[in-house]
Amino acid sequence: MERKRRILFLWASIIGGFAIHSLADLMPLFWSENISISETGKAPAGMLLFMMTVSYLIPVAGMICMLYFSSRTARIVNAVLALFIALFCILHMLELIIGFNPVQLVILPVMAVTAILLAADSVKALKP
Repeated sequence: MERKRRILFLWASIIGGFAIHSLADLMPLFWSENISISETGKAPAGMLLFMMTVSYLIPVAGMICMLYFSSRTARIVNAVLALFIALFCILHMLELIIGFNPVQLVILPVMAVTAILLAADSVKALKP
């Protein structure tokens, strides 16, 4: 039961991390700075769908697997989702090398560590 609670807490932390990650990029609006990355002002629908999937749907699916299903299949699905999120967070953090962003310097490494801990606990939860 302790591992299950830890996994749920880590999933919630991932959702919170993505929310803070987005909020940190929006903070310059309070000083009337332009934060747009597009000249057209239109957000690409595919990117929006991808980010909603990664930042909300996958974590919630992992939480639902752990909360409502006790089968091995549900734990496998949770572990696969956790491994995907860990890989995504690590690769996203590595973007700091390409384009350094001091605002994200604290958030992205913490999210990567959280995701690695989540993946490790999720894999350990597969053992009977």
